[in-house]
Amino acid sequence: MALSKSQAKAFEKWLAERHVHPKCPACASESGWTVHDQILSTMVLDLEAKKISPSTTGFLVLVCKNCKHVLFFAAPPILQG
Repeated sequence: MALSKSQAKAFEKWLAERHVHPKCPACASESGWTVHDQILSTMVLDLEAKKISPSTTGFLVLVCKNCKHVLFFAAPPILQG
C-alpha cells in the first residue's frame, strides 16, 4: 500500500516528537534515514495448523541512507493516533 504524503508527514512528525536519533545502530552513520514509500504488511504463519494469513498490522519503514539497515514501526498507532 502506497504511503500518502499526509501519512509520510505524520510519520516524520511522530519520529521528531519522540526524538528518534539519526544515528544508525548498525553502522553508526548519522547520514539520516529514508522513509520507505510503502506501508508494508506481513504474513502470520501458523505452523501447527499449516496456515498462512495476512497480518492486520502494517509497518512504516526507515532505511539508513548509508548501510540500508531497516527499522520497522507499527503503523496503526502512529497513523491513527
